[in-house]
Amino acid sequence: MNHYEHMLHDWPSHQRELIAHRYGRTGVLVAGNVESPPLVLLHGRYTPSPSWTPLIHDLASRYRVYAIDTIGEPGLSVNDGVRLRSDGDYTASLVSTLDGLGLGAAHVCGYSFGGWLAAGLTVAHPSRVRSLTLLDPAQVFAPFRLRWILHCIRPYLFPTEQNINRLFRWAGQGAPGHDDIIELATLAMRSFRIKAPEASLVPKVQLRELDMPVQQLIAVQSVVHSPERAQRRAERINLAVKTLLVEDSSHFIIHNQPTQVLQALDDLITATEQCPVNRL
Repeated sequence: MNHYEHMLHDWPSHQRELIAHRYGRTGVLVAGNVESPPLVLLHGRYTPSPSWTPLIHDLASRYRVYAIDTIGEPGLSVNDGVRLRSDGDYTASLVSTLDGLGLGAAHVCGYSFGGWLAAGLTVAHPSRVRSLTLLDPAQVFAPFRLRWILHCIRPYLFPTEQNINRLFRWAGQGAPGHDDIIELATLAMRSFRIKAPEASLVPKVQLRELDMPVQQLIAVQSVVHSPERAQRRAERINLAVKTLLVEDSSHFIIHNQPTQVLQALDDLITATEQCPVNRL
């Protein structure tokens, strides 16, 4: 939490909300003009809301940003109510959080594991999502690679600094600019044990029903899944889903290519706001 707070020193003016519900309490960092379009951010596994630091100033200047610390993960949220046991519990906790924030519908952007959460929210409650942006999402349009799973086993079983750092350095594929997120994730894995279920592949029958504006940005150097498979499967399942392959980027897409991520978000949200009643 010391490193979490340290990273927030680089954030614009923001406030904290703590939303109580049946699963416990969800912490949310809120920034930006209250009159701007609402944008919900869902972080990756073991990488709470400060991981959005490379984008937060630009996002807060354009949108009313709600960076949610996923319950069951390290961060401001506390799962001291009903235990998270299923995909449905994750979705229910998110809906309760949106209700507590007074958000009827919002633009949603999820990174990695947060992309899986965002997709789950969207297929279960499409009326709550104006547009959906997935940043190198886990278990949505492509499954985990076997080598990713194998690389994760040792640091999960033996969460030493060396093992965890080796995993995230490998995930970064030598790209610069993400030391802070590696340190945050390393400290999180060493001090917090996640007891919630792992992400399961989103069924294609559910993805086929998506009819709001949806895009996925896939890192070409991602080790989490096959970029080509993520693109091909999206094209087969739902032609309305736009896939952007991001060059010179590892799985840490927010840190490697923040300008491209921001542009893609702006383009989709602007188009959606201009035609709010249209579905793709």
